[in-house]
Amino acid sequence: MLQLFDELILQGQKLKEECRRLYFAGGRRSIDPEGFEAWRTHCLSLLTSTFGSSGVHVDSFVNRKFFDYYNSTQIYLGVLKGAREDLRRGYFFHKDLMLSASIFDSLIERSRRQLKRGRVREARGVLQVVLAEILAKICDNKNVPYQGEDSAEALVGRLAEAEALPAEVAEQLGQLFVVFSDVSDDRRGLEESLTRLLAFLDDYLASRIMILN
Repeated sequence: MLQLFDELILQGQKLKEECRRLYFAGGRRSIDPEGFEAWRTHCLSLLTSTFGSSGVHVDSFVNRKFFDYYNSTQIYLGVLKGAREDLRRGYFFHKDLMLSASIFDSLIERSRRQLKRGRVREARGVLQVVLAEILAKICDNKNVPYQGEDSAEALVGRLAEAEALPAEVAEQLGQLFVVFSDVSDDRRGLEESLTRLLAFLDDYLASRIMILN
């Protein structure tokens, strides 16, 4: 995904330089309007597919007033670079993504309620499934190949091998697997695991982009 942004930014920079040369050369020469519109359309398509039609980047791109090819190219490039940086850092704005984060969080809360009722094994099962699903979504987002039947442990291994998961996060998640493999009704251990997973959700779903839909 970032590569597509890089390609369009590079095209835009070349377009800007051509516009700049013609803009300051005086006269009535102009760039090919079809080429400009093609680039602009590709930019809008990428922003929409990445952040959704209601995303702030799309709104900013669409509602910018057109001045001339040179100044407009600079403005569009600014929006495109800002979107790329937000994507690189993992910030998300799509309301559907926030809804998905809420769904995952509600499942964790269900596990917590089961734990309070003394249903440790049921709570552990929910926790294990949710964690595996989150990790699979990270694999999708990071383009890391995996098998549908992969366990949470296997998914962490794939992400770590692809350097798509910070080492400290992989280590933290590895501690959860001790609870999963423990057949005893370790309520305290599961409570600690729930706390760590909630922190994981906050980090990777509340502040980082996750393509969950």
